[in-house]
Amino acid sequence: MLEFQMFRIKVYPSPQGFLFEPPKTPSEILKDVILSLPSAELRKGMIWHIGNVSILEEGGLYFRIGRTTKSTLEIYENGNFEEQEFETAPYTHVVLDIRLEVCVIAKKSKLSPKTTGIANQFVRLLNESTRARQIKANFEIDEINDPTDFITHLRQAFSVSKFWVTFSRPNAFDVNEDFIKPMEKLLKDSEGEKGKTELEGDNLNPESLEDIARSAASTGNDATAWLQPSETSRKIRKRLKGNPVIVMQEDVADPEHKMKILQLIRKNYKRVKGTIDTE
Repeated sequence: MLEFQMFRIKVYPSPQGFLFEPPKTPSEILKDVILSLPSAELRKGMIWHIGNVSILEEGGLYFRIGRTTKSTLEIYENGNFEEQEFETAPYTHVVLDIRLEVCVIAKKSKLSPKTTGIANQFVRLLNESTRARQIKANFEIDEINDPTDFITHLRQAFSVSKFWVTFSRPNAFDVNEDFIKPMEKLLKDSEGEKGKTELEGDNLNPESLEDIARSAASTGNDATAWLQPSETSRKIRKRLKGNPVIVMQEDVADPEHKMKILQLIRKNYKRVKGTIDTE
């Protein structure tokens, strides 16, 4: 059984565009860079690669990411002890919804103890690729967290007195328009990269906070609440992060398995946004 973790990829095209090519959408840029099969030495002696790319139906991509390293094996052959050099190439599986800019990465301890470690190398590989440099695009990646537990605490709390939410530069097309979008524009106009907004009151409206929390979760951002669970209890601090969305799948051996993972990506992403039932 393979364990996949869900991530949001953010694509930032150059404001000037690329001189010798027509303008591309962020999704087209992401697909273009992956199809270029980038390789880069991200650490001395460790070269990371993208390979085995296949285009799935309905706007999906499957590919593998891994690294090659050279090792030495001590052997005994024909009465002599020898050293034989060989190359190892551990890899893992990635399925990407191009339009949503959301992917899942399979856990692989040989690449990193945590899947977030693989995701960090993946985005470094995209940024250092020849193709990304040609079109002057850069990328970020963040884990998508399940907001269910966080929202349950907001709904059931006696009162919520403080609420923080982080945001990044404009990228996502499906965030809370009334609140997040103006904050993103302010960050862009200020030429910043990350921002945080704090709300404070005797008892903040949990319905409004839920909408903001779902926007933060769907875009890979974070939210925190200072709340009082009951009238007689002390205030506690709850955070959105710490509940990554996990997708389980038995195999990725054929196109049907890959399409099933793509469907699970979309189903879970809609659940995070609150646009389908959470059953």
